[in-house]
This record gives sequence, structure tokens and C-alpha cells, in this order.
Amino acid sequence: MPRQLVLIKHALPVLDGAKPPREWILADEGENQARRLALTLRRFLPFRVLSSPEPKALRTAELLALELGATARPVVGLEEFDRPAVPLMSAEEYERLNAEIFARPTEMLLGRETASEAVARFTAALMGQVSDDGADNVAVVAHGTVISLFVGQHNAVAPYDLWKRLQCPSFAVLWLPSLELGEVVSRAG
Repeated sequence: MPRQLVLIKHALPVLDGAKPPREWILADEGENQARRLALTLRRFLPFRVLSSPEPKALRTAELLALELGATARPVVGLEEFDRPAVPLMSAEEYERLNAEIFARPTEMLLGRETASEAVARFTAALMGQVSDDGADNVAVVAHGTVISLFVGQHNAVAPYDLWKRLQCPSFAVLWLPSLELGEVVSRAG
């Protein structure tokens, strides 16, 4: 039976404009979402749980693993597109900013890497973890931008459109080894 790669966008964080998003932690509601998400993900067991080392993703992974009797392991390289601390903005402004990042992936628009560099980093880290011959599915807790870029790179999916669908938390399921997109669950938990 083919294995599945479940790419999970982390649960709801505490938004803090004074800190870069890579330092954000889960909100109380995010912790509850992660526990509920575990119920939805049971159908993919058994799986290994990997995570971005960013606090919001790692805590989501830890809660999932705890609920499912698994262990979560952080993997360097699965972090989100590198963004600096910016003042909190409206949803519309945030969408406009992200539309630019997706439309101009090779340009340095925000932070210390381009979208193309971010997805290359993410792909290298991810494929280094899923390329083994293990029989288990792989669940990866990461971030909306890099997940969308990665899925779009391997499927006929517009990354920006996918990014808009991925709420906190949500997930995309890809078949291994083809990386063909099987389904997207826009809001889970």
C-alpha cells in the first residue's frame, strides 16, 4: 500500500507584532485545536511525526503525538518562509503581502530568503526524512507558505490559492513517493 505524507499547518498561534513569527507560540485555543486535530488524523496511523522547530509548530506536533501515542521530532529546515517582526496588519493587507511573495518567488521581498529559497530548503529537509523505505505514513507539522509552495511545486495547484485555503490547523495529504495531492482539509480541529 502506498504511504501518505500529511503536511499539517500548525494550530492557532498568539499573534505578536513585536516578535518575528518564527518565535510565536500556540494560543490556548491552538492547544485545543491540536488535540482535536489528533482525532481527525487517526485515520493515517501509524505515522512518524516530524515538525518544524518553530514553537507554534513544535507544540502542535507534541500535542498530536501525545494524543496519538507517538513521538514528535523537530527537523531543521522545515521552518516557514523567514519573516521579520512586522506590525500586525489586517487580513486584507496580509493577503496582499503574501500574494506578492507567491507572485514573485525569486525576489527578496520580506525577510532573509526568497520564496524559492524557502521551498528549496523545506524540500531538502523534508525529502531527507521521507525518502527512506519505512512503511509508516509521515505527518509533518509546518507552515502555510512553505507547505503551499511545496505542494504547488509537485502538483497542478496554484500555491497562493492553496495558502488561502489552509487555516490553522489544516492539512494536505500527498501520496508517496509520487507526491501527488490526494486531499486538502482546510480546517481541521
